[in-house]
Amino acid sequence: MKKLILNSFHESKGAKFSPFAGWDMPISYGSSINEHLATREQVTSFDVSHMGEIEVMGKDSQRFLSFVLTQSIEKCFVGGSIYSPMCNHKGGTVDDLIAYQRSEDNFLLCVNASNTQKDFEHLKEHAKGFDCELINQSSEFGQLAIQGPLSNEKISLLLGQEIAKIRKMEFREFSWGRTKILVARTGYTGEDGFEIYCPSDHLLSLANALEELFESSSSNWAGLAARDTLRLEAGFPLYGNELTDEISPLQAGLEWCVALNKDDFIGKHSLLSEKQAGLAGKVRFYRAEGRRIPRSGMKVIQGGIEIGRVLSGGYSPSIQLPIGTVWTSNDYNSQLSSEVEVRGQLVEIKYGKPVLRELRKQK
Repeated sequence: MKKLILNSFHESKGAKFSPFAGWDMPISYGSSINEHLATREQVTSFDVSHMGEIEVMGKDSQRFLSFVLTQSIEKCFVGGSIYSPMCNHKGGTVDDLIAYQRSEDNFLLCVNASNTQKDFEHLKEHAKGFDCELINQSSEFGQLAIQGPLSNEKISLLLGQEIAKIRKMEFREFSWGRTKILVARTGYTGEDGFEIYCPSDHLLSLANALEELFESSSSNWAGLAARDTLRLEAGFPLYGNELTDEISPLQAGLEWCVALNKDDFIGKHSLLSEKQAGLAGKVRFYRAEGRRIPRSGMKVIQGGIEIGRVLSGGYSPSIQLPIGTVWTSNDYNSQLSSEVEVRGQLVEIKYGKPVLRELRKQK
């Protein structure tokens, strides 16, 4: 089991730990519900140093990434980033990632922790014939995410007012103390926020600096449990749940980042065929009444027939109800109610848009 660089630091903050993607991760520092709400209403910090970082450099970097990613990397620019799935030849999802363009021929890919080595091998295999070099830099980086409506205010105190000029999905590289950090206006909570990529040997200094910023705050650190409920409310997929080797980006509702009109890319022909033939199934967002939470792997039933399975499930602190995602096959009938068997009892679920989208629409 891998440990974070700041493992002892988090222990000193009272963190509870649990295995995730091969890492011993802080799950919460007290109440995960309070951490969730503090992120929605104020600001919190997350240690996401388990994420992987892969550098792609060389004159064919952009052309190579255009071939391995479903998104149009050509939309990117120096100082900008894009979110994109990465598919296999059958159209299934290898991973989803963020690509940061650092120069004309240099990109940094942030990939999921459980997939770092798999992604690196996948990229190396398909880099043959392209003039570019791949370097797995995951052990050299730590990453802290500062998320919430007050994140800009807090980070500006640490790094200066230049931070405010960074737009969503953009980044800047700053000199901070005796090192260089990459600060991106990205995140996985649905709130405004920043992700700071910092050399591993300076990560503790960065964490201590954030501690000073939060001295007057009611909360500071948030764990993986809050990060999961935050991303569920926002409707963001988690690899291994809403995206897998079998669940394509189209089934997951990510057609907006699948550029089927661009030149050939891995999985394009399978994805085109899937779209033309009709999707085998679809990822849907659910909510339920009561206290029983439909969780991953449970069967989705309509009219006594199994039509799918639960992908993710949790408690939404924002609406105080169970929420999650399911995959339903083409047997789904919008005229019938759906149920999930939870500990021997059938729980009715209703489909709709992600919670956060609906809440903001009401404002």
